[in-house]
Amino acid sequence: MMLFKAFFILLAFHSNLSLAAVEDREKSISVTADYAARNQITGETEYRGNVIIRQGSILIDAANVIIFYESENVSHIVCRGSPATYQQQSSNSDGLIIARAEKIEYHLADDKISLKSDASLMRNGTYIRGDSIVYDLAQGTWRAKGDIEGEQKRIQLVIPPLTQSSDKNSKEILQQDQSRSVKKIL
Repeated sequence: MMLFKAFFILLAFHSNLSLAAVEDREKSISVTADYAARNQITGETEYRGNVIIRQGSILIDAANVIIFYESENVSHIVCRGSPATYQQQSSNSDGLIIARAEKIEYHLADDKISLKSDASLMRNGTYIRGDSIVYDLAQGTWRAKGDIEGEQKRIQLVIPPLTQSSDKNSKEILQQDQSRSVKKIL
């Protein structure tokens, strides 16, 4: 029964996410920051200080962001923060993806986000935490691992019961995660 629940939740985690990624990628990218510098030769633009990036339903918040270009198109985005965050709404409004890590790499061509160092990913009440997480936006699949030598030695996965409201569970877990981040900073 537990295996069936896990399969059902992972199936729900995948449904309609690839549609949201396609719709978002058709929108322009908006960036606000305190500082920006562009290097035409390397094809990089660096942003520092309260960086906010929006593209459709995607919202990225970080302290430092480098956007890499290939042939005038954005190829990938590297975000750093304490933590940096990534959010995206699914196309049918049934779930919000919330990702947090010290470093987030968003590979647009591959439709993947890589979360490194104190990483967490949440959608529809399902919560994954580990040292690093790779999430495939197109396939709705993820891989997580701990760090043998660091604080986050093992991964943690929380799957809500099917009868409980996933929004309520998501908010509780997010509040716990945020409170942990604040304590770490202090």
